[in-house]
Amino acid sequence: MEQIADQLGGSIDIQLCGSVLSRLRQDLLHHQQDEDVFFALLQHRNPDDALLARCVSLAQTEHIAIGSHALELAEPIGDICAGRKTNNADATGYLLRSCFEYIRQHLRWEDAIFFAGRKYGVESVDSAALRAGLTRNRSLRDRHLRVAD
Repeated sequence: MEQIADQLGGSIDIQLCGSVLSRLRQDLLHHQQDEDVFFALLQHRNPDDALLARCVSLAQTEHIAIGSHALELAEPIGDICAGRKTNNADATGYLLRSCFEYIRQHLRWEDAIFFAGRKYGVESVDSAALRAGLTRNRSLRDRHLRVAD
């Protein structure tokens, strides 16, 4: 996103825009769904932990905000992918940079609280249940419409 912001007003890497657009429209939601599996397992293991409940709630609230930012950026990035110029390069650049920074801070916070720590880390949940939940998420994502003979 920062690279796209840097390129606004000049030659823009359309392939990069397509990659970012795909990540904003699809990958972001998938990662958040996977984290929801992890959060549910953490809360199941620690049902009376008020701090954990607050941290999970905050993470999920931030996921909603990040999803809103992603929707807001999908239109101008889609326009760029289609070869159209942005109406306001400064505003689009600002949105790209602020969204990138917000996501970066969110990931740092999640890493410090959930993934790097021992109390709430990945090692603290049932690995088989986590694997099953992630597998279920992927199988739901990868369903294809099939035409029967």
